[in-house]
Amino acid sequence: MSFWPLWVFIFPALCAAQTCASGLEAALDRYEITVAVDPPTVIHATLRNRGTAPIYLTGVKVLLSEGAVGDVYNPVLLHERLLRLEAGQSWDGPLAVVKPNHRGPLLVKGSILLTGGSTPDSVDSLASIPLQLTINDPRRELDGSYDRQTLPVCDRSSDHCCDRSETSCFQIADRCIYAAEGYDRQEVCINHQAEKSYEHIADLRVSTDGVHIAYLASFQCLSVGPEERCQRTVVVDHVEQPGSEEATHLDLSPDGRHYAYIGRESCALYFGEERCSGASHLIMDGAKVDVLPVWYHGG
Repeated sequence: MSFWPLWVFIFPALCAAQTCASGLEAALDRYEITVAVDPPTVIHATLRNRGTAPIYLTGVKVLLSEGAVGDVYNPVLLHERLLRLEAGQSWDGPLAVVKPNHRGPLLVKGSILLTGGSTPDSVDSLASIPLQLTINDPRRELDGSYDRQTLPVCDRSSDHCCDRSETSCFQIADRCIYAAEGYDRQEVCINHQAEKSYEHIADLRVSTDGVHIAYLASFQCLSVGPEERCQRTVVVDHVEQPGSEEATHLDLSPDGRHYAYIGRESCALYFGEERCSGASHLIMDGAKVDVLPVWYHGG
């Protein structure tokens, strides 16, 4: 992969009105960047004021496609050292930071948007620097799907536990709890310790102190055309719970002492969407109840 500096003034339609008038030039040290799976990657840039008046840089926004998230490297640095560029002044250093997601395609495209202007409260678009990232993850294909030989692994670091978009990941105190993925297999991880693996895991719930967990685990799945049917069990604190109904919409009490769900007669995945039939029953701690507790928000 080749790397080269890329000087960017702004999109041509805006050049005459903003960037050319302001005199800001912005360059990344690399346009195409390969990033490691887990640790954050710092993106360096050179900013130069070629105009005759000061430029105030009031914002940095990293816009990326699915597969990674980005942010300004250091807001304090931005406001204390980059807020004002005098005429002829340049600055070289870290500008943004990127963290790959645990899901999504390995090729990520985006841009770094710089805002500011001639006054300290300006928020005009000064430059949009294109950016292309390749995530180095040998377990996944380019589209983000997992290789057929990939097994779930509990290998996330404590400082990169959850993606912003993940709903099945929790970081509470020193505990990182999430559903690790492989090819047609998933397992719940508590730090680097794995629970039993299943074909699907859903409704991962964690108590407020991070001590208790519950989730729905599917196994022995059979597919016929677009429909997939599985056996399903509720797992609470590492133990599979008995039950004759198909459990849906599982929830856990805040203290982790109770669990509740809606039991259905039959459920199947149709093109990945769950469809259930038959009567429904309210279940708490494995027994039918008339009303679910106030902490239940699963359905």
